Order: sequence, then C-alpha cells, then structure tokens
Amino acid sequence: MVGRMFQLLALLLAAWLGAALAGELPVKPAGIAGSWYPDEPAALSELVDRLLDEAEPPAVSGRLRALISPHAGYRYSGPSAAVGYRLLRGRQYRRVLVLAPAHRGGFRGLSIAEVGAYRTPLGEVPLDREAVQALRRSPLVGAWDEAHQGEHAIEIQLPFLQRSLAPGWRLVPILVGRMEEGDHAAAAELLRPWFDADSLLLVSSDFTHFGWRFGYQPFPPDARAAERLRALDLGAYERIASGDPEAFRAYRRETEITACGAEPILILLELLPIGTRAELLDYATSGAQSGDYRHSVSYLSIGFFEPEEQSLAPEHLAYLHRLAGFAVRESADPGNGALDGLQALVDGLPETLRRPGGAFVTLREQGRLRGCQGYVEPEFPLFEAVIRNGVNAARHDWRFRPVSADELERLDLEISVLTPPKPITSPQDYLPGRDGIVLEQDGKRAVFLPQVPALAGWDREETLNALAKKAGLPADAWQHGAQLSVFRTHEFAGPVGVEDEVHRVGPRRESGPKR
Repeated sequence: MVGRMFQLLALLLAAWLGAALAGELPVKPAGIAGSWYPDEPAALSELVDRLLDEAEPPAVSGRLRALISPHAGYRYSGPSAAVGYRLLRGRQYRRVLVLAPAHRGGFRGLSIAEVGAYRTPLGEVPLDREAVQALRRSPLVGAWDEAHQGEHAIEIQLPFLQRSLAPGWRLVPILVGRMEEGDHAAAAELLRPWFDADSLLLVSSDFTHFGWRFGYQPFPPDARAAERLRALDLGAYERIASGDPEAFRAYRRETEITACGAEPILILLELLPIGTRAELLDYATSGAQSGDYRHSVSYLSIGFFEPEEQSLAPEHLAYLHRLAGFAVRESADPGNGALDGLQALVDGLPETLRRPGGAFVTLREQGRLRGCQGYVEPEFPLFEAVIRNGVNAARHDWRFRPVSADELERLDLEISVLTPPKPITSPQDYLPGRDGIVLEQDGKRAVFLPQVPALAGWDREETLNALAKKAGLPADAWQHGAQLSVFRTHEFAGPVGVEDEVHRVGPRRESGPKR
C-alpha cells in the first residue's frame, strides 16, 4: 500500500515537473460569472447573441481597428457594448489587445497576469504567448497579482469577443495602472509592433461616474442632469475623436471627468495610425435606465476606422495624372494656360478623389530620376496631394534644380497612390518590388516606393541598407530597433506634356526585383 502511494506521488510530481518545464501557466478562472453576466454557458450564449441581434450600429466605412467598449454588468452596459461588437461579427483577427483600467492596485505602468489563458463559461481564451513574452521584457510591464484579483474590466469583454469573432484569435490582456509623464507614448511604442493589420485594439472603459457615491457631482441631479451629462461625455468624445492626446488630457483636467479608462484611452490615442477616423456608435446612461440621476454611469461605444485601401478605377488614376501634369507644367512655365486646365479639372472632380490619401509624383527624363516628392500618410484629399506633389517634384526636390519650360516635352510623369502604411514586426514581411517601405528611428525617417529596389536591382537586405543610409542612420539600423512599415501602390505613368497618351502601370504585384 505504501509502495503504491509513493508511486502515485512520484507520478504526480513528474507530471507537475513536466508541466513546469514545458512552461505551462495556470488558467485565470472567471471571477464575475453569475453576477455581472450568466454563469451557465447556454444562458450566456443566448444573452450575448440576443444583444448582438438587437444592436443597430450606424452605417460606417473602413476597417475597424480599435473599439472603446463599456464594462459594467450586461444588464446595464450590455446593449451599448453590443453595438460595437455587432461590427465585429464573423471578423477574423489574429490577436486582440485589451487595455483596461486597474480598479485595484497602485502600480505604475502595465500589468499582465501570469496565466496562460482566461476562462469564461464559454471556454478558455488563450493568450498570445509570443506577444506577452516580448512585452514582459520592458520595465514598464509587470505582473501585479493583487490588481488582477477580482478585476472585471478585461473579463467582461471576453464573452462578447468569443461570440463575435471568428475562431483563432489570441488575447493580450493588459491592465493599465498609474501613468507618469511619457509613459503613454512609451506604452504605445511598446505595443505598436503587435498592433498590426491582423490585430484589434479594445479599450475597456465607462465614462462619467456621476453622483455623491462616486465623489463627482459638478452639477445638481435635477431635471437638466441628463442633458448636462450628455454634453460632458460628448465633450470627452470630441477630444478623443480629434486624435490629440493633449486635447483629451486638457479636457480631463478642466472637467475632472471620471472616465475610468482615461489612461488606456491616452495610450490608444498615441497608438492609432494617422488617418484613423472615430465614430460614436452608441451612447447610454444607467440614469436613463433607472430614471434616477442621483447616481449615473455613462456608457459610450466608440469605433476607430482605418480607410479602406484605395481602389481607384483607371479613369480616376488618369484624372489624377492629368492634375499632376497641369501642376508640373504651371510650375515650370507659369502663365501658359495650365492653371486654367487645372481649375477645370478641379471643378469637375469625381467625389472619390476627395478622400484623404497618400500619393507621390515622380518625374523622369529618359529613365533617369528628375524629381520625386510625396506624402505617405493620408494628410490631404487625394487630388490635393497629387497637385501639391506635382509642384514639389518640379520645384522643391532639393536633389535637383527646378524643372524648366524647355524640359517639359522630354519628361515622363508617374503618380503613385498609396495604401495606408502598416507596421510589420519582421523585415521578412517586406517584399521588395511589391511593397513600399518606411523606416523610422530616433526621429529620422526614409521612404522607398516599390519601384526603387526593382529599378536598382536590390534584394531585401540591400534595399534596407540603402533605406537606412537615406535616413541618415547606420546601414544596419533596420536590424537594431528601427520601425518598419509597408504600403502598396497603384500607379499611372505617361508624358508630362501629352495628356492623351497616359497609360496605366497598375498595382504592384507579388513579384520581386530581377537580379
């Protein structure tokens, strides 16, 4: 009997040791099931699906990159949360990063629980181990166990994610604690490599907590309380929608608004790609539900949308080419009538060319570069970006003297319309000849269009070495912490002075340069 007991203990010890050596981590159990939401799988699935079915989000455009979602019990904020999650139904993401406020624990920075998965009644949600391990290398990231005990702000989002998203995603669950000067930007840079095109960023936050119970009552709970609360909350939304972290900070100082997810929201604002557009999807308050505004919590569902990749018809690309051609001709030979032609084109502009977009204009003479200028990010309407860069390529490329009138008939002009740049985590994700590439480090930046390595005959390493040198950095900077982003282009090319001989080059294909 004793011998068999020792054998059993030995087997248990071996199993435990094997799990430890394999790096297995415990599963975080559901802490609020049965109170904040149902603890029976069937009842929970039925409730979440019903909320999603009943949700009516406004018409939106673009790819949903981030979401601010409330985190009260489902009876209170579930309908508002469902409006945002409805837009995610059936979508495929590789990774979901959840930034949530720490309601307990006075730590500084970010905290990720020492677990391998979160559990809800609907099953286990595995963590993205690669991302978590990489984030843990930063001194800004810890594992504050006491902060995770009883914390609801991450868990409350998981059943919605489980019922909305297509299977296969992994979780990066982050609690945000006390943040000091510079911490929000540092956290954003830390997260940026993991916030790629296949990732969703979710901020868990309620907004105004109003009433003496919350220690915040900037106006009396009278007949105007609902109106004043809405103005207070929408003021916060407007600052968030501006994309300016400083505007939101200033509003927070001015109003002392009690939005519990303010720190995660500030990280979000530092992290969002340029050109991302915010949309208020739903607004509700617990005061409206109860009819009692002596105490009320506000629930906002906010989506952040990235413009879809530009997909322009050939005639639109030809139109942009003509705009650029008139801009170059007016710059080189003012008063020759090009300005009238340019104005006529702008007056009859197709609406699709008014969308923001990145664009480059390239001039060549017998195949040799004669000027190239552009915007990577969608800073201006597409037509304006092309006109500006037609002028800049002709007159303001510091590498060349300004284009003269007698050169115009010898020049070829190419326009490149860019998709929004997307960060990549490895240089192997960059394919020369197909992708444009942006390299950034220490405030220095350089860009190559897709055709640059193809024309030069460079492979990936040669291209990245040349790009780093162009940025004024050591040739191997791309191997030592430089941030890389890629984009695609659609191009049109033709003579500057002959409008009816424009021909389409088209999108860059998935083929590398020939050596």
